[in-house]
Amino acid sequence: MPVKNNPDNNVDTNTSINDDINDEEACSTEEQDMLEDTQELEKPEEDIGKKINQLRLTKGFSQRKLARLAGLTNTSISAIERNKVSPAVNTLKAILEVLDSDLNTFFSDEWKERKDRVVVTPKELVEISEPNSRVSIKQVFNGSPIKNLGFLIEVYQPNSSTEDRISHEGEEIGTVIEGKIIIRIDDTTYLLNEGDSYVIKTCHPHTFINPSNSITRIISAHTPATY
Repeated sequence: MPVKNNPDNNVDTNTSINDDINDEEACSTEEQDMLEDTQELEKPEEDIGKKINQLRLTKGFSQRKLARLAGLTNTSISAIERNKVSPAVNTLKAILEVLDSDLNTFFSDEWKERKDRVVVTPKELVEISEPNSRVSIKQVFNGSPIKNLGFLIEVYQPNSSTEDRISHEGEEIGTVIEGKIIIRIDDTTYLLNEGDSYVIKTCHPHTFINPSNSITRIISAHTPATY
């Protein structure tokens, strides 16, 4: 149900979350060097990406937040967690410092892998939005190191929106369970009401906007699990 250039849709986008790193940003040459220069860091028996993912989720950090605090890009954190690249020693040190850990603990026998949970209570949901954000995005995470699917519970305050033009690999599907939402994909906007669902390829820049004076609630799933 496209809504193109409709002047009646007065959306206040000033509340967008603009402080996260844009997923479209590629790794810089310097950062590629940080990732490729492994300095013999990895050991065959170590799953560095899985451990970083568990530490991050335990802290309740999104990949974007960890990337910003560690001085990297979201693309790099995603690649490290999926073991697509191996971080250099200094890069891993920077990540672990943000996650309140260190190299000795990270590679020690004291490391304890979290056990998968079957039931995830509301208190165990992982908030991946910024503390002062007017959009709450909580991830259902059971502690499993293998995540093929991400599931989110989203609450949009009146006249709020996500950051502008998010993009990441994969596909996302969701349903509006309360209120209404505008989804802007590239140069096209779609208005969804309560009960409507959407399916999008998340490689296209997209923004979610609550144009109303009421709260909007959405549940969504995405794959691969990039958060």
